[in-house]
Amino acid sequence: MTYNIGLIGAGMYGKVLGRCLQRDERARITWVNSASETTTRSAAKEFGVEKWSLDYRNVLADPALDAVIIATPPYLHAEQLEAALAAGKHVLLEKPLAESLQSVEKIVETAAKYPERVVLEASCRHTRLTRKFQFIKNLIESGKLGQVYHIHHNHLNRSTFIEWNPKGAWAMNKALAGGGPFIDWGVYDLSFHLGLLDDQPELLSLRRFSRNDLRDVSKLVAFSDVEQHGAAWLEFSGGLTYYYERGAGVHAETANETRLYGSQGGLRFQFPSWDSNEVEFFYTQDGEPRKETLAIDATGAEDDSLAIIRHFLNCIEGKVRPMMTVGTAAKHMRILFQILEQ
Repeated sequence: MTYNIGLIGAGMYGKVLGRCLQRDERARITWVNSASETTTRSAAKEFGVEKWSLDYRNVLADPALDAVIIATPPYLHAEQLEAALAAGKHVLLEKPLAESLQSVEKIVETAAKYPERVVLEASCRHTRLTRKFQFIKNLIESGKLGQVYHIHHNHLNRSTFIEWNPKGAWAMNKALAGGGPFIDWGVYDLSFHLGLLDDQPELLSLRRFSRNDLRDVSKLVAFSDVEQHGAAWLEFSGGLTYYYERGAGVHAETANETRLYGSQGGLRFQFPSWDSNEVEFFYTQDGEPRKETLAIDATGAEDDSLAIIRHFLNCIEGKVRPMMTVGTAAKHMRILFQILEQ
């Protein structure tokens, strides 16, 4: 079966997902929408689509449409998701889930009203859909680490979102984006790390800091109030602790690295699929410290964005359940907003 799919949000990442849709014979792009006529026309031309509109409601009004990808800024997600589900469409909702706790709760409430519709949230893209995630999860479930009692993760960049995407001024405004690196990348961090433990740990307490006075980005964007550096010490049920640090615009650089500590062994790795496919395994044998470097076979692995499109279509066909529901994504967002004291 071929599914008719509309793009709501045809900016940089909307186009990435659109190109991936074209690589799966089960999907056909039939509508394109964004707020800019130039952007919308450009996407419609690229994908060979006749139907386009600056009003997403026109997309949803098409009875022949089966599903939509919502790849708009987070402050639009709650409204657009509600309209899409009410119109009977399945939804792939781009991360982050929403710009505020109020919108997060509205999205959870809305999705619960339409259990027959697939709603896949995109923070599983670089995380739960990757071979690296499954490899590490299998290691934990094998018992080789014993009980995982501590997670340490940090990633610091001197550059900011606006330097990566000069057209993404909205992402520098908390009212539109929710926050900076903790919202942009934090959804991936928690999706990966807490997913390794089946999202069972419940947050009990946290201590945190964040600041946004490190770099003057006024030459790059007219307005910016998102955090540039922050860290948190989180305590979870079951005795799990988690030191978590992120920065974009901070005066230092630290590669994306995770360390997991267990009662019988530990791991050090970089979770993004484009980083090293080696995992360092630390343990003791005969009372002596040992270390092995484990290689993950990534031969033939699909691009992460293509993988999430395939997963979305598999969910629509009923073959699998969504690897990231809005309920689980909301759990992560609540933690991130606490770190940012929102």
